[in-house]
Amino acid sequence: MSSGDVAVIPRFRGEDGQRFFTLQFVSGSRPKAHIVFVPPFGEEMNRCRSLVATQARSFARAGYACTLVDFYGTGDSEGQLRDASLTLWECNIREVIEAVQRDCPAPLILWGLRLGGLLALHFSMLPGMQPRDIILWQPVSSASLYITQVLRQRVASLMVRDLPPETTKEIRHRLAEGEDVEVSGYTLSGTLVGQIEGIDVSGMSGLCAGTIYWLEHVTEEGKEIGLASRKVVDQLSRQGNSIEVRTFCDPPIWQIHERDFAPQLLSTTAGLLP
Repeated sequence: MSSGDVAVIPRFRGEDGQRFFTLQFVSGSRPKAHIVFVPPFGEEMNRCRSLVATQARSFARAGYACTLVDFYGTGDSEGQLRDASLTLWECNIREVIEAVQRDCPAPLILWGLRLGGLLALHFSMLPGMQPRDIILWQPVSSASLYITQVLRQRVASLMVRDLPPETTKEIRHRLAEGEDVEVSGYTLSGTLVGQIEGIDVSGMSGLCAGTIYWLEHVTEEGKEIGLASRKVVDQLSRQGNSIEVRTFCDPPIWQIHERDFAPQLLSTTAGLLP
């Protein structure tokens, strides 16, 4: 199917039983680069789908082939989240990159949103994976803190429903013991949670040949990014990465249930690549 001057190509990849879904946006010309999108986690993925598709079309119109990925166990892919692992998701990303490079060799750009931003940095460290540039939309700065925030959703839900309370420590213990735990309609496994929490930016050096673009939401023009983000940005810079920070004041799409738009984020992103 097509959308104006952009072709939109849905495709399942992978082996039967572990197939995962991709959606590629391309124009008719040879791409300047392949942009591969690393998605956010859980409900944040659903809230951002429209905005991400809008940006993917924009990339394609600018001459970049852009592929959106639903990891195995998420979105329109096969499987359940409880059966997913970071190792399997790494294979999903690698398979997409190898496939698009076979179709038409071109430089690689990774684009990640929220947890997908942190995963994009992690994937950049894999052998043979080094991208030219990395674009991060509101990236998670700490995997452990992010998982704590996710688990707190279960704590809050139990309180609202007058069910026996749990702490995040108790939930982590259950996960570590091999139990699956339901959080906001998603069933998490200890394997996936443990692997995500193991991601650490320390030691992440030479992640890309070009620039890491860190785009972060602020509440008003001219305001600095958060302290936690600044620490990570400075650490990545000290470790030899070229990193540029940009801010935007649009609604935090990944947090709100109502559909909204982020024109400043889209405009800023459009100006990153030639």
